[in-house]
Amino acid sequence: MDKIAAEAARLLFADGGAGWIVAVLLGLACLHLYRDGLRVLEARITETGATAAALERASQTNAAVAAALESRTRVLEDLVRLTGETAGAVARSDERARERFEDLLRRIGELQHRPNL
Repeated sequence: MDKIAAEAARLLFADGGAGWIVAVLLGLACLHLYRDGLRVLEARITETGATAAALERASQTNAAVAAALESRTRVLEDLVRLTGETAGAVARSDERARERFEDLLRRIGELQHRPNL
């Protein structure tokens, strides 16, 4: 490590001080890259905040959709139950009507077989 530092110092002072110019230019380039890196990081932080806000809105929307779907499911379950009850009532009504119709036919048949007075 000491050898590298000594060689760097020797190159810095070699050729009439031209190494100082290179060192200053490299320092300015590093400063520019550092500032550019900060701008990029700030942009990423801002972008991350916007993404977090969008995700939160999407989450709220998904929760609202889930609640609406749950409500719709309950309504459909109620409709299925009512449809089943209605179908049962219709079947019972049909059975009663059929029994009454058969009773009427039986009575008409009895009247037809009765001798005329």
